[in-house]
Amino acid sequence: MSRIFVSGQINDFETVREVQEALKAAGHTITHDWTTNETGAQMLGSRESKLANIKEATRRATNDIRGVLSADVYVICTNNQDAGKGMYVELGAAIAVAESSVDFKVYLLGDMNHMTIFYFHPKVQRVESMEALLEDLGVRA
Repeated sequence: MSRIFVSGQINDFETVREVQEALKAAGHTITHDWTTNETGAQMLGSRESKLANIKEATRRATNDIRGVLSADVYVICTNNQDAGKGMYVELGAAIAVAESSVDFKVYLLGDMNHMTIFYFHPKVQRVESMEALLEDLGVRA
């Protein structure tokens, strides 16, 4: 089974959790669950919250990138209504890893809201549903 990092827009953490749970149920391992930090008063969504919590923001950024680097599959959830920032940094890190590793897979899951040219990078595979993702990973939904 695969080691997987699941990315998404900070306000779409519930979708990311659902994807993580489906992947875990299929036998995969989540390398880092950033959603456990990003709820309620713990959320560092605004400029002010990041500046007021620099050590925590640094810790989270480090853990997120390490989560991508320790994975062999990266999934970005793209049904988000709000534009993301960190998710695209993570996508960039995943594409960089995929460029140097034949075994590393990058998946785009969903409707591709807030389009970026990097959604069309040749290392990125687009899947529309969780079932399609699991099938491509070799697991029956």
